Amino acid sequence: MSAPAITTFTETAALYAVMTEDLPGARRIVGDMLPGERAQLAQQLDQLRELLGPRCDGCDALTPIGTSVLTDPLSPKRQYLCRDCAAAPTPAPAT
Repeated sequence: MSAPAITTFTETAALYAVMTEDLPGARRIVGDMLPGERAQLAQQLDQLRELLGPRCDGCDALTPIGTSVLTDPLSPKRQYLCRDCAAAPTPAPAT
């Protein structure tokens, strides 16, 4: 089985090199990119990382990794909330 052709986008080739643990190849590919191309790739990778975060149990928005808040961690009612939902006041219990 031959490796897939990963030549359409330099960014794809760099990611594939990382995925296949070819770090010298990834360094070479990234090193051959112009500074503006590297900056654009960094921005695209940041956007992709945000998509890898968990979903907020309050509003269902994607939350960047490391920014969600876990409420009541020892309770069966625990939730992962985005910063906005975690900061929102909780409604008072009905009396």
